[in-house]
Amino acid sequence: MGGKSYYCDYCCCFMKNDLNVRKSHNAGIAHCTAKATYMRRFEHPRKILEEERMKIPCKRFFAGYCKFQALCKFGHFNPKQMQQLQKIVSKLKKKQSSKRKKMPQLKQNLPPSLQSINLTKLKQSNLESSWG
Repeated sequence: MGGKSYYCDYCCCFMKNDLNVRKSHNAGIAHCTAKATYMRRFEHPRKILEEERMKIPCKRFFAGYCKFQALCKFGHFNPKQMQQLQKIVSKLKKKQSSKRKKMPQLKQNLPPSLQSINLTKLKQSNLESSWG
């Protein structure tokens, strides 16, 4: 009776493919911390910086190991890492502002179907003509 096994991508482990086993695994602390750590990679750096600025440094983490990892309510970034994160956020802000400045140049060579609607021309047009 070799049943199929379920693989948890967050925890990198196999388990019995049973609903109750999966539910109890997904509710466990190890799975929750692994999932939070994985999802943290996709968060915007600005959001991470804001969250970390509000936190007090974690004594356990800087002493060696914090068992709560990504779920810890205290900060796990040292001052050097905070500066690096601040640089990343400032570079992203500059990049976004430079994109906004380039946009008017892109609107010049658009075909008529993609140009913005001019309301004065729309009012002047005769819309009462028969269709079809």
